[in-house]
Amino acid sequence: MGVNTPTNGDALYHGAVSKRRLPVNYDPRDVALFSHELEKVIPATTLQQLRDVRVSADGIFFRGRRMLPESFAFPANLELWNWRGVLKFFVANYAGRRRRTLTYDVLWITDDWSNGYFHWLTDALTRLFVMRERLDELVLLLPWDYQARNFVTASLRAFGVDRVEFIARDEVLRCPSVFLPTHTAPSGHYNEEILLGVRRLLLQTYGEAAPSSAGERIYLSRGRARKRKIHNEAAVLELMAEFGFETIYAEDISFEQQVKIFSRARYFVSNHGAGLTNMLFMPSGASVLELRHQTDCVNNCYFTLASALDLKYFYQTCPSVADLDPHAADLVVDSSILRTNLQLLLKA
Repeated sequence: MGVNTPTNGDALYHGAVSKRRLPVNYDPRDVALFSHELEKVIPATTLQQLRDVRVSADGIFFRGRRMLPESFAFPANLELWNWRGVLKFFVANYAGRRRRTLTYDVLWITDDWSNGYFHWLTDALTRLFVMRERLDELVLLLPWDYQARNFVTASLRAFGVDRVEFIARDEVLRCPSVFLPTHTAPSGHYNEEILLGVRRLLLQTYGEAAPSSAGERIYLSRGRARKRKIHNEAAVLELMAEFGFETIYAEDISFEQQVKIFSRARYFVSNHGAGLTNMLFMPSGASVLELRHQTDCVNNCYFTLASALDLKYFYQTCPSVADLDPHAADLVVDSSILRTNLQLLLKA
């Protein structure tokens, strides 16, 4: 099948400079958390083509005895593979899997992080957005485990993707031609025009048709998560109820329902985690409060996301229960500080 696409390396979307506002309740003592994130150069998105490559069921491209960097969110992720892991990978994919050769061109939009909620919505769907005019020319190829994820299949429906194939868990594919747009921004940063385009498509399909004042205050709990929970959440839940917030658990609701719920939300509170990605569906000018580890100056993806979406960003720094990596530790929330921040949030 011939594909009418730009040549390898041609620009699909122009670059930009993303400028971020400081949080509404910014404390100058927290300068180290935000000062390095106030401006980011976003490179142009280009279209690449890989020829005669193999791809594993988990979505790793390789040729001969070499894994290809296009499989990874960051080049450093490839370097994390030790020789035992690499050897096991090649033994499995050369000797332990069915082999199949495709006879058609495919589109690839994922990397080794894309199967998570945040990364799918902000990293993978943005790559799909820049190729949306060419979806009838290519078959979207995805790793095997994406098929079971409701947020993947539902969001593809919003894009009108009809031609999608999931690699079987026990096979390796040989692909004569793979088209892949480069990342539209480094993960945790955004080409704002593209991000807003993704937002628009999802809201057109699943958003609240006639938003009302009902359900405008949402607290999303991570109480059922394996990590990054609120250690003293009982006190937090009591305070949330006092301020009229409805508590929800993402595990209980479908992707379609999450889009609808947050499309009418005006105030959103949660601790650092994938659920905060739902701010993507909130109306411009709405307010978000992130409960975050007091030393974490690396994971600013929700601060930058709020800015890209023209949302009012509030934060509260919290100590952790144990001396763990900030991205894994459970937090302790000071209720008196949270009360003050909720008052500020609702006045904004």
